[in-house]
Amino acid sequence: MKLITLFKDGATHTFESLQEITHLDAITLSGKLDELLNQKRVTKKDTLYTLKSSYAIGLLDIKNQGFGFLLQPEDDLYIYEEDMGFALDGDLVLVHVGARNKVVDVLEHNTTELVVHVKKMNTQYVFLPIKPLRLTIQVESKQPFLGGEVLLIGLEKYEGKTVFGTIKKTLGFETDPGMDILELVYQANWPYEFSKEALNEAETIESVDIAQRREVKDELIVTIDGTDAKDLDDAVALKKVDNHYVLSVHIADVSAYVQPNSFLDKDALDRTTSVYLADRVIPMLPRKLSNDLCSLNAGTRKKCLSVTMTLDLDANVIDHKIEQTWISVDKRLNYDEVNLFLDGETSLYTPQIELMIIQMAELSSILEEKRRERGALEFKSLEFKYETDDLGNIIDIHLYVTGRGQKLIESFMVLANETVSMHLSSMELPCIYRVHDKPTEEKLINVMNMVKEMGIKIPKLHHITPRTLQNIIDKLEGHPLEIVFHTMFLRAMQKAEYSGKNIGHYGLASKFYSHFTSPIRRYPDLLLHRLIRAFLIETDQFEANYKYYESVIETIAEKCSVMERKADELERETDKLKTTQFMANKKNQVFDAIISNITKAGIFVRLENGIEGLAPIRLMKDYYYFDDIRLTLKGKNNKQEFAIGKPIRVKLIDCDIVLRQLTFTVFEEKKNDTKEFHRHPKQKGKA
Repeated sequence: MKLITLFKDGATHTFESLQEITHLDAITLSGKLDELLNQKRVTKKDTLYTLKSSYAIGLLDIKNQGFGFLLQPEDDLYIYEEDMGFALDGDLVLVHVGARNKVVDVLEHNTTELVVHVKKMNTQYVFLPIKPLRLTIQVESKQPFLGGEVLLIGLEKYEGKTVFGTIKKTLGFETDPGMDILELVYQANWPYEFSKEALNEAETIESVDIAQRREVKDELIVTIDGTDAKDLDDAVALKKVDNHYVLSVHIADVSAYVQPNSFLDKDALDRTTSVYLADRVIPMLPRKLSNDLCSLNAGTRKKCLSVTMTLDLDANVIDHKIEQTWISVDKRLNYDEVNLFLDGETSLYTPQIELMIIQMAELSSILEEKRRERGALEFKSLEFKYETDDLGNIIDIHLYVTGRGQKLIESFMVLANETVSMHLSSMELPCIYRVHDKPTEEKLINVMNMVKEMGIKIPKLHHITPRTLQNIIDKLEGHPLEIVFHTMFLRAMQKAEYSGKNIGHYGLASKFYSHFTSPIRRYPDLLLHRLIRAFLIETDQFEANYKYYESVIETIAEKCSVMERKADELERETDKLKTTQFMANKKNQVFDAIISNITKAGIFVRLENGIEGLAPIRLMKDYYYFDDIRLTLKGKNNKQEFAIGKPIRVKLIDCDIVLRQLTFTVFEEKKNDTKEFHRHPKQKGKA
């Protein structure tokens, strides 16, 4: 590790603290510090050493379009492609901060594996990575190549412009069905295959209960999921009696099967979540558990952890019970049929089911209104469902519409999550929370100023709470650019994550929130089930369990947060791949679009079908100035201004499936002068 790495994120050190961290002798450390001082990369004030303000250290995030960002605790730094040197995506780098930020040193190479295609050129074989790489790859192999293989290689050594690797796995051939997504999975270093030990354990697994389970016999229990769902981990039942609602949320008890430190548990913790891609699901648990043993399939007797909540007519929880149960689902319902029934277009299977669904919708509406009143945020976003053929090619794109059935289940799951979280917290027991920190007011104010620019009246605010923010969001209802506004606010929000410390959930305006309802596909839920068993049900090892979980929760929570972000990125990259393939035969077509974002690189546009791409500044005829406060581009000659949310006409000029990148040109207004304007080859100042 290079010494300068220790000054990341504004860290300051004394000579003694550096010596303690590095274990270097005084002479060697003095020499290294003198070198950094002479290079003017580090400064010394009194006894404290710190990174000079004209430098920054961080991870390099390179986008497919070529440009990148130096990730920083506050605002990330934009870096042009030509200013990255030989740094790779994910590398820890030292950047000189200026009019153009420039990578001056690679401190750590963090790319350890690559997926490459083998191509034969004349008599030689070359290895082409599926992600941008500025280095030549050499691979040692004892086996002859045919050409067209897809390999996972481990990077062993960097030498100048060359990196040397060895073959870790042959994934197949690039023409194999589904290979395009499989190679993305391996490039993301996502655990794709289960260990043999875990698969064997799944086939022979038996659950063991110490405490008794209640047999649920007096409820009409249903599941409501998507038509193609196979991992059914939640079921619900509702009765309305004596001016009360009695709501039961039954969750598959995965903790009865997957024991701590088992092979299944280790594999699940490697993933921490299932990943849902365009043509496949990569489950957290082997399908023997996720689709069979633990899935709450109708007509089968299954083990659950159940939360039974008694609510008054205003949907206040006045009593609740958490217990181990046996249940049998009476009927599997899907969102489509429930939505059609609630919209008055079809009937359901029996009068009893119909009555319960009506009452569920009634309770769900009250719960939804309560969340709104306390300030829970309701952002809208476009979600799309891809229709694919047997080879995984997109043949159509559908807008995914959230109906009353989805909202019904969402309301009940949120309530169960809050109830369980509050129960453990009130007893001061170890718990894993789903937390969401408040956004910085500076970011929100920047968004609000942009919204004001678009003609939306916003009152002066001295303190922004979730409720005041939701009031502003309500003002956007029905606006033609409503989705664009919501996207802008979402970008200003902090990321929700997992933690052993409860700071509340800003977006839900909830004081207590945990994930409890999806243990088949999320490890935090499985962990929470174990906590319930250890502290509320099987309490014979209470003190030992208390010490153990208190010591490991934060580490597990951090791992779950990291893997969740990684899964989200994999899902986004897969979506970009499929949408790029879908647009491949539409080159040179003209589209109506909305400007969804503006950066130094250019204008990001969203087509009417939701697909996004980039119109680069370098392809525009005029010279444009970038306003990094208002996020606008203004032409030097034609005075044309581009702003987020503005309707725009674009032409698709390039569709790069390898880079998962769509490139557009925009229709610019004619210049005011008649002279031909030539762009300077290198821009200075704002672009």
